[in-house]
Amino acid sequence: MSNLRKLAHLQEQLGDEQFAALIDSGNTGKVKAFCDNLVKDAMPTEITVGDRTYDILGFLKGNETSVLGHTMAERAKEMNANLGQDDGQYLLYHQGYIPVSLRGKVIFVFTDWRHPSLSGRVVCVCWVDGRWARYWGWLAFGWRGVVRMLRRK
Repeated sequence: MSNLRKLAHLQEQLGDEQFAALIDSGNTGKVKAFCDNLVKDAMPTEITVGDRTYDILGFLKGNETSVLGHTMAERAKEMNANLGQDDGQYLLYHQGYIPVSLRGKVIFVFTDWRHPSLSGRVVCVCWVDGRWARYWGWLAFGWRGVVRMLRRK
């Protein structure tokens, strides 16, 4: 559905008075604050990239705020989310399918895509300089809640 059709649908659902309040430039700050609250914790649980669908999974348990990378890699295996180079490169090649809402909010880790000469490094895909890019992360470090793993459906 195009954005114009979505806008027309929103106007129809809100009614003229509420829609006028929504687009009134004097209300921009309030509308932005409202929208910030709508999307701040919204994290999809699944994405379709090209012709592949993935579950988006976290690896922290309970009150954990971080774990060492080796623990994260073990949990990835337990959840069948220890993807490698094939899926990592596929994600980068088809990055236009990754929802805009994930930009700068999530780092995808591919625990089975190891550096050729340093097996303690894994590939991470994150939003940098207007695109999704690959970098190597050390498993010896602590990994936080913004990191996610993908499991192919």
